Amino acid sequence: MAVSARARGWAAIVLAAYAALAVFLLLVPRPIDSGITPWLRGLIATVQREGRLPGWFDYEFVEYASHSVLFIPIGILAVVAVGRRLAWLAVLAVLLLGAAVEYAPLLVQRDHVTSDVDLLLNELGVLVGAVIGFWALGAPPARERPDLA
Repeated sequence: MAVSARARGWAAIVLAAYAALAVFLLLVPRPIDSGITPWLRGLIATVQREGRLPGWFDYEFVEYASHSVLFIPIGILAVVAVGRRLAWLAVLAVLLLGAAVEYAPLLVQRDHVTSDVDLLLNELGVLVGAVIGFWALGAPPARERPDLA
């Protein structure tokens, strides 16, 4: 399925807006979930006691998973915005964005603690999103496919 120029344009606009929001959320000097952390911990514990969640699904799991989940749409939108031919460049750019938002706070906050695990999870989200975006673009038109004969 070929993606129209208009759809690519919208993907680029949504990507810019979503990436700006993600960068803001990641660069806020205090944890963005600090107000709901006790409530979320309590909710997870209650659902676990009822047997509807496994023991490994705890607050820390949610916190770590959120890093990847936040970056999946960025990977999808980047690939769709630039198309199949330049997808590798889009992936490289958003991988660098993921690293930048993890380490940028060091420039302004001396007490900021960076996490290589968080960085790895950011990058994993980008790559999963890129694969989904590449899949969403569908097979390349026949003229782009290499001749196997």
